[in-house]
Amino acid sequence: MSNLLEEARRYFPQLIAWRRHLHQYPEPSFEERATQAFLFSTLSSLPELRLKTAAQTGLIADLITNPKGPWIALRADMDALPIEEKSQHSYRSQNPGYMHACGHDAHMAILLGAIHLLWEQRTHWQGGIRFIFQPGEEKAPGGASLLIQEGILEEVPIQAIWALHVTPQLPVGTIGLRAGPFMAASDEIYIKLTGKGGHAAYPHLVGDPIAVGAYLITELQMVVSRATDPRSPTVLTFGCFHAGTAPNIIPTHADIAGTLRTFDEESRQYLKRLIHTVACHTAANWGLTAEVKWFSGYPVLINDRFLTTLTHQWASALIGSEKIQEVPLWLSSEDFAFYSQKVPACFIRLGTAGDSPQTHFPVHTPEFDISEEALVIGTALLTHLSLQALRFLGNPRSTFERPSSERE
Repeated sequence: MSNLLEEARRYFPQLIAWRRHLHQYPEPSFEERATQAFLFSTLSSLPELRLKTAAQTGLIADLITNPKGPWIALRADMDALPIEEKSQHSYRSQNPGYMHACGHDAHMAILLGAIHLLWEQRTHWQGGIRFIFQPGEEKAPGGASLLIQEGILEEVPIQAIWALHVTPQLPVGTIGLRAGPFMAASDEIYIKLTGKGGHAAYPHLVGDPIAVGAYLITELQMVVSRATDPRSPTVLTFGCFHAGTAPNIIPTHADIAGTLRTFDEESRQYLKRLIHTVACHTAANWGLTAEVKWFSGYPVLINDRFLTTLTHQWASALIGSEKIQEVPLWLSSEDFAFYSQKVPACFIRLGTAGDSPQTHFPVHTPEFDISEEALVIGTALLTHLSLQALRFLGNPRSTFERPSSERE
């Protein structure tokens, strides 16, 4: 196993070059055309690697040593965020207003490294590996859902899928795992309150959407504190409130937008109905109308329990069990969840906090950066997991499939 880490380190200068190039040219969700072209160009020199575009700006690469053998998949996301980078590194973003502030540049570089290592080792394993460079993770409906609709998990018999995500909460050299429900489902809510508007001096003659909206936001927090099981984390946050044009005019409408995060599908649907009812009734009590719209986001990301147990065992052999942490529930969401609904899946947190203070900034911030030592760990890890999984599945009696009660 130490040899595999050494092999990955041999690629360290190339991993850095790939990551920094991608970091310099970030592209928004579903517009990753230059990124796709760079990936295609980088991989086209590898014989026997089958490349095809998917979901317009995505890229699929298949490496097959035995078409009758088992199949697994590895995924990296491609898109960047609409954030202006603050760092002054030589590799800072050259595309104004956009930045790889969630580490997708590192994810792609790591997957490129794993592809090269697995290609070099292709005489030592049997089966097929599908490498998924996926667009649009940051924007609903999510590139994962589109790729699944195109059949990428069915046109070849994918038996398991892995992905990793850079994590500044963990030190470089470590990884985080959690079996079962891991990351929250997310939904967006949009509420439009409409009333009679008028002069600010005569509130009794109008219906005030600002006052009612402020009351409604406070009232809806009761949904979280009194209508949900306290053992199941739930978050309802409103991030937008737009109304009015002048201090002495009560406007005719107010627009409110927020997000609901849940870990249980039954609760998710119940809370959406309850929030809708409370908003409409509260508005009506004060002479207004409420129009409530939901935009469904990503489902709960569930790490298959058996696959996560095996991942822990295999990763321990590579980096040592002391370098693996059980991480808590994550209230953020990930469209990798769509894959986890279809096949056994394992989403891994890759530690990226190093000596530099900048590697400790959270994702989705303009100061975010990683310790590039994590590129070596990630590359070796994905390579190692692939080799172990294909060896495990090489036994005709071995499978990752378990009853749903065990998987969740």
